[in-house]
Amino acid sequence: MTNTFLRRLSLPAALAVLTVAASAFATGTAHAAEPGGPCDPRVSRTGLYEVSTAVVEPVLTHWKGITIAPGTTGSVETTVTEVQNVSTTFNASTEINAEAGAFFAKVSIKVGFSVQTSKSTTSTWSQKVTYNVNRPGDYMVFKGTHRIQGKADEYVCVNRPWSDPGDGYWAYAFGSHPTYSTFDAEMEGIVSCDTPVNPGTIQELARNLLVCH
Repeated sequence: MTNTFLRRLSLPAALAVLTVAASAFATGTAHAAEPGGPCDPRVSRTGLYEVSTAVVEPVLTHWKGITIAPGTTGSVETTVTEVQNVSTTFNASTEINAEAGAFFAKVSIKVGFSVQTSKSTTSTWSQKVTYNVNRPGDYMVFKGTHRIQGKADEYVCVNRPWSDPGDGYWAYAFGSHPTYSTFDAEMEGIVSCDTPVNPGTIQELARNLLVCH
């Protein structure tokens, strides 16, 4: 059996593509803003977003195919090539403000693991990978992550009828569905043709790049 090296900061190894529905959570702002909750239109009329959809999928960001010759097994370091970049975006912007950051915190709750909540990109990851092998053969060295994409529901602060100017509530903004993208922690490893992998995982994507007979 091939010796594999896998390092994970968060999330179980086998996570298939999934879609989750909307739910309301506190924004983490100074007051517990929530749909239908109180707000002051004189202070802020926009900025409350809830998760509408969240789709999770494995993504390979860096990889390199290598051949280990007899007599060269053990600890080896190599440089992997970036093949795909994943970034945090909100409404097509990579500049993540406080409201968008609070929204990404809700995404973390929704999918059950931590995602990026500020301006971030996988291009900043180190391209050096150290791994261990105990026999010659063909291998795929990789880095990857899970990309989370979906839509948000927007709420705006409006005045209650016949009320004071500061007496408002968060009302659903019909037709406003900003899109977003983010990702979770880095995963790196090495696989060969006989490495067991779970369907729908980063490891499977990496092994599929090998020519296995």
